[in-house]
Amino acid sequence: MKKWIVAPLAAVVLSACMSTSNENAATLDRNQAVADLSVEMEELGFNRVEIQPGVDEFLNICASILERQYNVMGEYRTQTENYVDVQAFLTAHQGKSEEELRAAIIAFDEKAQTEDEKIGPKLAAYNSAIEGVSEQNTKLATEITLQLAQAAIILSEHSTTVAKAGSLGMVSGWMSGNEQTADNNLGLAILRAKDQIDLASDANEIITLEQETIEAINALQEELEAKG
Repeated sequence: MKKWIVAPLAAVVLSACMSTSNENAATLDRNQAVADLSVEMEELGFNRVEIQPGVDEFLNICASILERQYNVMGEYRTQTENYVDVQAFLTAHQGKSEEELRAAIIAFDEKAQTEDEKIGPKLAAYNSAIEGVSEQNTKLATEITLQLAQAAIILSEHSTTVAKAGSLGMVSGWMSGNEQTADNNLGLAILRAKDQIDLASDANEIITLEQETIEAINALQEELEAKG
């Protein structure tokens, strides 16, 4: 696992994950984004620390949230791999309007030769499969929001320490022979915690977008069944 030593940690460059706009939701390759975020999380790590009373709790909560979000993403990836037909359908029809999706479902299912080949029931089954993932994700969303607010406070209260860690950490650490890392330096630890909660937020939003998409498609399918 990578140890972060000097500069402020780089934020994940996933602009599509930073907004819930329709455009981003439509164009985001969610499976790839989740895979990329998983790697970033592994590199950042989930280490708990004992550096300074009063701040350690925040630092360790961020590490815990990131680890839990990482596990939720793992469950999400398992389910998406089990429903490759659904993922293929979702990918093929990203960005379409409700009417276009309705037409796509009808067209797909009309070509199906058996009930097992129809996409509608598979969409419903997938929704049920990720229900547990969604519940965990929703719970984490609340905790993430709280810690994002706390991160702003901590960064403000320790701005000088954080600035020194970013600009002088490498020099002072090497000159003293004492490697400064996010496991033993308060400024670096705060920067890591901020990145941990940001990564958790990005991952949380991706799964939320997936759930919203599948729920919308299921609603369309129920309409079709009611009319049929």
